[in-house]
Amino acid sequence: MKFIITGGAGFIGSAVIRHIINNTNHNVVNVDKLTYAGNLESLKSIEDDSRYVFDKVDICDVVEIKRVFNEYQ
Repeated sequence: MKFIITGGAGFIGSAVIRHIINNTNHNVVNVDKLTYAGNLESLKSIEDDSRYVFDKVDICDVVEIKRVFNEYQ
């Protein structure tokens, strides 16, 4: 299974991503625009995991969100 997590660089999103990567065999796509409270430092421990991908995207950008869904489906 593959999860797309929006706001994955934030406190809750990063905790969800770390839990999925550390406790399952699932893949995660982290979608965050990094302008509010995003901090990729909290994901350093998993950034090299092949099941984790970060894509800097604003979820209000419909074209980019469609690209993310098409690219990572």
